[in-house]
Amino acid sequence: MKRMLPIVLFICTLVSVCVLSPNKVFACSCGEASVQQRFEQSSVVFTGTLVTKDKEGGNIFSVDKVWKGNLPDGYVYSGYSGMCGTEFEKGNKYLVYTENLKGIESTSLCSGNKLISEASKDIRELNHLIEPERNY
Repeated sequence: MKRMLPIVLFICTLVSVCVLSPNKVFACSCGEASVQQRFEQSSVVFTGTLVTKDKEGGNIFSVDKVWKGNLPDGYVYSGYSGMCGTEFEKGNKYLVYTENLKGIESTSLCSGNKLISEASKDIRELNHLIEPERNY
């Protein structure tokens, strides 16, 4: 019995360390930002319809209105599904906020992108901030 006690204590200690130790979790955590804050933090803000997308996270939009910046080729990188990326569906129209990362307009789950059907309030606020630069 005296020989078993150290083994039992060791096993109990090992189990408690594994169970009670906090696990590291990495997830997207998006803070709530106003339309003005999103506008100021973005390099390009536009509405457009998704024309094509690829499996690597690239998207080509047919751009309608631009409030900020320039998106001549309509290309926006949105990352992979999961891992803070965002999915766009071909044929749907969106309000999109991008950030220029290493020369590529990129967007994420936390950028504030919305289906146009859910973006009327944001568009009104953007129109109060600045008139759209141009219609495509």
